[in-house]
Amino acid sequence: MWPPRTPAGHDRSVIEVAIPEARSLRTASGRVVGYYEYGAPAGRPVVAMHGTPASGAGYAWTDAAARDLDVRVIAPDRPGIGASDPWTQRGARVVDYPSELEAFVDALGIEQFRLLGYSGGAPYALASAHALADRVEAIAVVAGAGNVGVWARTDEFEATDRQLTFLSMRAPVLARATIAASAFFARMLPTISFRFALRELSEPDRAVMREFPSERDALVLFTEAVTRGTHGVVADYVAQSQPWGFAVEDIRVPMQCWHGTDDRTVPIRHSEELVARVPGAGLTRWEHAGHLALVQRIGEVLRALDDLAT
Repeated sequence: MWPPRTPAGHDRSVIEVAIPEARSLRTASGRVVGYYEYGAPAGRPVVAMHGTPASGAGYAWTDAAARDLDVRVIAPDRPGIGASDPWTQRGARVVDYPSELEAFVDALGIEQFRLLGYSGGAPYALASAHALADRVEAIAVVAGAGNVGVWARTDEFEATDRQLTFLSMRAPVLARATIAASAFFARMLPTISFRFALRELSEPDRAVMREFPSERDALVLFTEAVTRGTHGVVADYVAQSQPWGFAVEDIRVPMQCWHGTDDRTVPIRHSEELVARVPGAGLTRWEHAGHLALVQRIGEVLRALDDLAT
């Protein structure tokens, strides 16, 4: 039965999920970027960086809050993810991404924008804030993965991410096969895949997952990431398993971080280390919340971005 029964005395609201059709555009360099839009079409632009392994389809739960706040959430797929063309160079690093993002927002006709970097998307959002400081008005980092080799270690991530990082670095063919098999089962047997996903999550995150309208809705961020293959996801893991290639200490864009104290996927220490390095950055600790707390608290973060940008 879906949604699952709610224990007596507990109020549970089902997350609103309306996944739009994937869009795509061609940048001035001729590269195709796939992306999704949520919220108010003419609202203040917030470019949202998805996690790993995920895609822009995973931000569908932002739609209602973004509309209420007159915000336009734009979630591009990184190179090789979803409909986006793969990297042109081998061994692309996090520091290489801002030029891709700049070409993307140029193609949309957007000059100034805010950034939201969630989980594995945080490194790319931070790189973009560093490189595009004249265009980025503010940045929100939520449950952000740390700079591996600088203040973070891969063995601090949860088991699946540790394994996929290791395989992506040492045996990329096996990594791609593993990801492809997982995506196949997520599409064909979503109920079983959903149950396996729950096993690695903390109780606060299990509660969030059970609020999605269906198992397919909960898994779509992953299944849409590999519609054209798994190379992009593997490239993401490789890029995030090594130093990013820039100094976060040089970021001068207004920044606020949020992190759940019970996050098993990315330890809160990663955000603590980040804010200690970025001048003026702040950290909000979500007590007893897990890695998925942003799903329920997106309105808080979007409102804070308005405050930061003014």
